[in-house]
Amino acid sequence: MKKRTLILIGLLLCFAIAAVTLSGCSSKSNSEPKQQPSSQGQNNNFESSGETKEPEKPVELKVEVFDRGTPGQTPVDNNYWTKWIQEQFGDKNNIKLTFVPCPRSQEVEMLNIWMSTGDAPDICLTYDVATVYKYYKEGGLADLTDALNKHGQQLKEFLGEELLAYGQYDGKQYVIPARRVIQARTGTFIRKDWLEKLNLPVPETTEQFYNTLKAFKEKNPGNVDKVIPFAMTADVDYMAYGFFETFLEDVPDKDYYVKYRLFLPGWKEGARFLNKMYNEGLISPEFPLDKDGKMMDQDIVRGYVGAYGGNYDMALRNVPGHNNNLKKNIPGAEFIPCDPYTNVHTGQHRKELYNPTGIRIIVPKTSQAKADAVIKYLNWMADPQVLFFLQFGEEGVHHTVVDGLPKLQAVEGEKMMPSSQNIDYTLIVNGIYLADKEKTIKANAFSYPGNEHLYESAYNLAMQGGYVNPGAGLIPTEAEAKYGKVLDDKELEIYAKAITAKPEDFDKVWDSLIQEYLAAGGQEVLDQRAALWDEMYGK
Repeated sequence: MKKRTLILIGLLLCFAIAAVTLSGCSSKSNSEPKQQPSSQGQNNNFESSGETKEPEKPVELKVEVFDRGTPGQTPVDNNYWTKWIQEQFGDKNNIKLTFVPCPRSQEVEMLNIWMSTGDAPDICLTYDVATVYKYYKEGGLADLTDALNKHGQQLKEFLGEELLAYGQYDGKQYVIPARRVIQARTGTFIRKDWLEKLNLPVPETTEQFYNTLKAFKEKNPGNVDKVIPFAMTADVDYMAYGFFETFLEDVPDKDYYVKYRLFLPGWKEGARFLNKMYNEGLISPEFPLDKDGKMMDQDIVRGYVGAYGGNYDMALRNVPGHNNNLKKNIPGAEFIPCDPYTNVHTGQHRKELYNPTGIRIIVPKTSQAKADAVIKYLNWMADPQVLFFLQFGEEGVHHTVVDGLPKLQAVEGEKMMPSSQNIDYTLIVNGIYLADKEKTIKANAFSYPGNEHLYESAYNLAMQGGYVNPGAGLIPTEAEAKYGKVLDDKELEIYAKAITAKPEDFDKVWDSLIQEYLAAGGQEVLDQRAALWDEMYGK
């Protein structure tokens, strides 16, 4: 009986222990949920397999930046702005940016060295279309098509299909062209005080302009030692573009591209008119000798000149400072913009504009793996707030607000802009950019202190009747690359000798020099341009 009682007690103890054990297991299971993987991946401190995952290594992105040698500038590769870009874009996208300086005047030379040695930055810059095309033909450029479609929606909207087409070869995106904000190219300026003294209106036709220049010559309203009614340099087709536009005939786009300038119908008549003006003493007498424009600059600020042509904003610029320096020498004197040239066939004002592209952004083939990072960077830059800060900085520091528009002011020290409006960091746009086009033009006027009141008129007149060369998107031919310098020099010679010839000798001189031009490679250029057009657009 005693033995049986002990056995029974032992069994009861076993049941009790088992019940407690099961109860404990059930309680633990209900109160401690199993650990789940983080939505961001494994926790580096949680060792589920005995291994710790390393943080993802940043993508290293090297970006070319122009060094313009601005006096007192901060280092272009390490300053307030590069640090801001790293913090606002790089750190948030796990990208380490390194800025690689390149002297602005050596952009093509440095690019060629980098590409040949394999040391090119991941983002390279150049304005030279021929250089870009050469590297494309050699297979040296990364294809950005997929990256642009995947990561570049904001960039695509900012640039637009028409502009992006300038960077496409064989239907693929190899180049990101920057947007040129200001397409205005050429303009004409005339002495307002001289017009007022002679009680003459601002000329609105070529004939009125010619008669006004004659009045300047005959009546010398400035009472100066010598009168130069129309100032001109050796760069005739640019300085006096309007006289050629006066006589140009309408031609198909192909002919305009192939026969550009010298061979366009009507161009010779423009040169003939300049020959007439020269022989009447209305043009700078020594224009062929003025290769760099310095002689013209001096004549203008000394008060000898009644009118001249060139860049649409030339009279308004601080350098060479035509208006500002003229006013110092002759109080009350001022050049104002005008648009006097009318085409004899249509009566319209017409002038060639810059094409809508600015600098070309390319990625070397060796950086194909970084195409996504490149497009992410450019896409971030297309954000209007990013562009605004990079170009205008902090209110009260880099700019003030005048009439609702940002007006830049000089800043020295750490926060200075190494280039005007930081244009070397806002790669996708050339020029001050505001989302509103009208505000953009008004804001640009602030860049011409003392001449702000003339800027909007100069811009609008330069755009009036404007057109883009239909061949602007085409790359230079091999013949142009081969004979370019020789033909440029020959063109200057044609203008110099034909315009200064006696009127009765003009045709003989012009025709003879044109034949020399063709023999010096000009005919080969014309032939190759025609073939290129047919290849690109069909016959």
